[in-house]
Parts: sequence; C-alpha cells; structure tokens
Amino acid sequence: MGESDMQRVVAIGDIHGSVHALDVILNAIDPRADDIVVCLGDFVDQGRETRDVIDSLIDLGSRCRLVTLLGNHEEMLLAALESETAEQTWMTCGGFATVNSYRFGADIDVIPDEHLDFIRQCRDYFETEDHLFVHANYTPDLPASEFPEYVLRWSLLDDPDPQPHMSGKTVVVGHTEQRDGEILDLGCVKCIDTACYAYGWLTALDTTSGQVWQASRWGMLRESPDEPKPQRLPGLTG
Repeated sequence: MGESDMQRVVAIGDIHGSVHALDVILNAIDPRADDIVVCLGDFVDQGRETRDVIDSLIDLGSRCRLVTLLGNHEEMLLAALESETAEQTWMTCGGFATVNSYRFGADIDVIPDEHLDFIRQCRDYFETEDHLFVHANYTPDLPASEFPEYVLRWSLLDDPDPQPHMSGKTVVVGHTEQRDGEILDLGCVKCIDTACYAYGWLTALDTTSGQVWQASRWGMLRESPDEPKPQRLPGLTG
C-alpha cells in the first residue's frame, strides 16, 4: 500500500462559525472514505456562519469517518436550551452570531432539530493508537474516560512544561487560542486552535504524516509558513 493510500487521521481546530475557512481546508484535505477527520469542538458561535458550518460537517460525515468533540461553546448552547439564565450567558459568548446565522434577530428556537441532534452526538474525547484528542486539556495521570468535564472543555493549556499523558500518546487539543496563528507544539501535546474567527487561521493537522493545512476566515489557504497571518478586523475581540 502506497503512502497516498494509507488511512489518515486529521484533526481540525476550533472553527467557530467560519465556513469559508472550513470549506477551503476540506477541499485541500480531500478526505477519502476511510480517513478519520476529528473536529476538536467549538464549531459553533463567534463567527457568522455556524448554520453553514454544521451543514458542511454533516455532509462531511457522509464522505469519511467524522468524529466531533464537544467544546465549551457546544456545551453552552445545549445548556441554553434548558435554562433562560444559561441562554443569556451563551448569547453574550457568541450565541447571538449563531442564532443570526439561521435568521437575523431570531432566538435559540430557530436552530433545527437536525443540528441540535448533531451537536448532542459529539464525544468527550477520541483516541487512536498514537494520539489522544480532546477539546481543551487533559489530566496526565488519569485515563481519558476519567477526565473531569471542566478539564475536557474549559481548562486552558497554560503550563509551559506539561507532563505527558500516562498512555504515552501525543495529545491534540484546541480551545487555547494561539494568537500568533501558529500551532503550539510542546512535544507531548499540540494545540491547533489558531484563532480563525478573529485574526488567525483555521488549522488542520494530519497526525499520520504531520502535514498541516491552514486557511483564513475569508477562505484563503495559507501557502507557506512565512505567509503573514490575516489582519485583525477593527473592533473584533478574541
């Protein structure tokens, strides 16, 4: 079997409603039926195209083995369905952009059941022989099945010298924005949230070969590592 025929495991960082970046990345990756694509969570909120992002991911699931992880923003959205207080919190954390992607000025009831069911089926983590994928962070001395929910979805990767996971697997995470637009590689853990929706890139990492793809929120593929990151829009906050 040639290298081009091998199954790939590709992780995609925080999309945050940036469908143009996602579509360009997927076009560049060109997933095959036996490839595994792991979306690390936070595909909703902040950006303007959450509805289109979910539609694109649903379509992707018919073309390859798609794994979606639950990020803190998906967690907030699901909580908002159950509590008015939680809904108010979610709206201030990017929820307004999400509901407006369905219909401007609408509320959470505008999100169709198909999209809510897609979010509900998201996993807490995913493991392969060599890699462990989580949205936010990990606990070095616990199996992934015992990671606290806060660690899985909210904890920042702020330790400059993290301990390897007990499994010996390389951990791949999102959530902690890399504001320089570059992957954070700490050896035992890699963070690929490169702040697409605001001022960086959407990053995809092929964990089998190390190949990286990056695209701006406007749908421009990054051609080389030396290419400058997109300019931050005036008044846009991270």
